[in-house]
Order: sequence, then C-alpha cells, then structure tokens
Amino acid sequence: MSAKESKRTALPLKWQICTEGFAEACYLTKYIRELGLSKYVIVNCKHTEHKGCGRQHEALLNKMQECGRKWSAEKVFLVHDYDKAAEHHSVKSSFNKTFERASKESGYYVIYSNPCFEFWLLLHTGYRDSDLHRHVYQKKVKEICNQKRNESGLPILHGDDYKTDPMLFEYFGGLEGAHVACNNAKKRFDKESKTGNDNGPFSTLKHASNIPCSNMFELLYALEKFATSLDANSG
Repeated sequence: MSAKESKRTALPLKWQICTEGFAEACYLTKYIRELGLSKYVIVNCKHTEHKGCGRQHEALLNKMQECGRKWSAEKVFLVHDYDKAAEHHSVKSSFNKTFERASKESGYYVIYSNPCFEFWLLLHTGYRDSDLHRHVYQKKVKEICNQKRNESGLPILHGDDYKTDPMLFEYFGGLEGAHVACNNAKKRFDKESKTGNDNGPFSTLKHASNIPCSNMFELLYALEKFATSLDANSG
C-alpha cells in the first residue's frame, strides 16, 4: 500500500479497466500504483489480471460489461488497439461498433491506440504523426527496451518478450514519461482538429480511420483527477 492510500479512509466505488493484452495491463497497473490507486482501480479480472483478457473489440466490450456488472463499478474502461483491423474488414467494422455500443451505456469508456499500443509508448519519447505499419512501432519499442536492459546488465529480449517485461513502464520514463506521452497524444488530436478533421478522442467519426493516434491520455487524466479527488476528501 502506498503512502497516499494509507491516508485515505473512505472507500469509493471502484473503477474497472479491461485490457486486451499484457503490455497494457502491466503499464496501467504500474501507473495506478504510482498514483496510489491500487485498491480503488481494478485492472482486469483476477483470472486475467497478469495477461489481459485476450479479446478484441466487441468481444472485449462484452467482457468489460460483464466485469462492470460484477463489480458494480462506477466507471469501466476498455483498453485495446486497432491491431489487425486493416487486414480484415469484419474486424475493422467490429472495432468501430465497439465505440457505438459503449457510448450507449453510462459510465463505459473506450480507450484505444491506433494502430497499436506501441504507438502510445513511443509518444513517451517525442511527438509522432507518421502513419507507419504496427511492426515498425513494435520494432522501435523493442529496441528501446533492449537498450534499457543492456544499460542495466540484463539479457536481451527476443520476439514479443518486451510485452511481458514488468519494467515496461519504467523503460519509458514512469510518471514523467507518461505526462510527456499525454501531451504528445493530445497534440496529435488538436492538430487534426485545426485541419478540419474532427478526430477528437470520442468523435463520431470512424475510429479505425484515425491513424496514428491514441486517446490513452483521456484515461490517464481521469485517473489523476480521481487520485486528486481522493486526496481532497481525505484531507
């Protein structure tokens, strides 16, 4: 338990976060721990907390709704990415329908990175707006992880092992890096708005066409606001 959590007495309704994969779950778990929210925000169900739900788009939304009802959560967030939607029309359609369905239920929010979660991670290192294949983003992330591991005398990671590295959040700067990523992600949406493209985080446009972008900053800002409200109530 963090020092922040130990000062809080009232237990509010919990928030639930359902992630598609391990990397998102690992990252958010560390972020939540840094904010002192570990006992207030649940990341995935107990059977999937260390690996993510392993479901995509509408299937993940179904799981999110199931978890939300089970925990009577005040807010429920779905965290996923575009992934292979470009190659499969049916998946692309399902990706877009996820937003439409979630918007009809109060307290449910969809968080996404397009084309992949690795794009969000790279925003920790600087602003990006190039539409690259997800494999390029993944390669760059693995290179950064291995550079950090090499500096610490740790063995090099191979394949997708970086996604299960418990130090992923730290490799990209921890809380300070997350703030940089939030600013860069928001700047990306602001840039589209100025050019006349209404690609805001929760726009009514087809989200599968918003490339590259991530509205992860909406979730992180919400978590920080939640932590601030708890500190104010406990003071």
